[in-house]
Amino acid sequence: MKQLIFLMALFYLIQTYGSNPGIFDIPLSLYLKENLNLDAAESASFWSLVGLPWFIKPLGGVIADSFPLFGYRMKGYFITCYTLAFAVLLGLARFSGYTTSMLLISMVIVSTCIAFSDVLTDKLMVVEGKPKGKTSILQAAQWSARGLGGAFMYYLGGWIAQNANLSFAFLLTAIVPFLGLIATLFILPEAKIENSKVSLKKNIKALWLGVRSPQFLAAFIFIACFRFRPEPPVLYYQRDVLSFEADFLGVLGAIISISVGLGAIFFGTFAYKISRRNLLNLTIALRSISTLALIFIQDEKSAILIWLFCGFTDVMATLGALEVAATACPDESEGTAYALLMSLWNFANTPGVILGGWLWDRGMQFSVIVSISALFTALCWFLIPLLKLDRE
Repeated sequence: MKQLIFLMALFYLIQTYGSNPGIFDIPLSLYLKENLNLDAAESASFWSLVGLPWFIKPLGGVIADSFPLFGYRMKGYFITCYTLAFAVLLGLARFSGYTTSMLLISMVIVSTCIAFSDVLTDKLMVVEGKPKGKTSILQAAQWSARGLGGAFMYYLGGWIAQNANLSFAFLLTAIVPFLGLIATLFILPEAKIENSKVSLKKNIKALWLGVRSPQFLAAFIFIACFRFRPEPPVLYYQRDVLSFEADFLGVLGAIISISVGLGAIFFGTFAYKISRRNLLNLTIALRSISTLALIFIQDEKSAILIWLFCGFTDVMATLGALEVAATACPDESEGTAYALLMSLWNFANTPGVILGGWLWDRGMQFSVIVSISALFTALCWFLIPLLKLDRE
């Protein structure tokens, strides 16, 4: 179990620095806004297109299960993804100026590579963790690494945005998939398999039977509603209204990451001790409260305090919802089924991000958007009976 926890933390750390969100997150977001003059809705659309590979993660699961690469279900794809991401990022680092289309195509390629590696990591988590009842612990390890490890990433990204340029951000980011390549070659244990043991038809049939189960369908509906809401355009509010500098945005990102890591650790120590119904009630309450707290960001001091609170509480809400997803996955198709739910997790949020940007561009107050967003989350309480948690 210790080796598995280590691998979960390692691969999520690589994912966080490489593209989700990546060292280049703040520099690229500001470049789109201030160099290419994209408004909030256009920027949201750009990132939504970049996130498309995260919407089709089940396809990655089926491919990895049905078509081994170099004789491996996972290692061959890890090697390919990390090598391609490294090449694209290194190529971007050679330029000093960028067009929107150039950035979009390149980021979609990198996002595809990292999303595929995430499918493999999550499959390992569900397949190994569900039979042992350890999915909450493994997910806590993933998000602890993402949070605590991401603290320096956000600080570095803010510093680059303030003191360097976007090409330097891409150069530093290129190191990350290279390290992932080295880790895959020398740390990830996996035995080669025979092609005769692989069946695309069998894998698709197992997935189809699994997703038709009432428990899975109920989890599908809950996650869709939990994720869809008008997302407040926090970057535009903090930049245009509060006039936060780029380096301070990096500091905020680091603070959020630390609080996310601590919240994930806290979640991992208590989540398995309480019932899923209580966990879900807590999940909805925490997400509603952490969203409303954004209204009280008025200056740098309040931003630090509010984001400390929001990071800690929101990650526990996120992990609570992800625990519902992990335990709803049917046997024999756990990895692909979980990838399907995670694709929904990513996709359901996208319309809300665009809607939030659209409302902001048309003059709606930030506090009003925040309030609507919190209300959407609170309405998920009415969906809890669908999950039939009383039967557990």
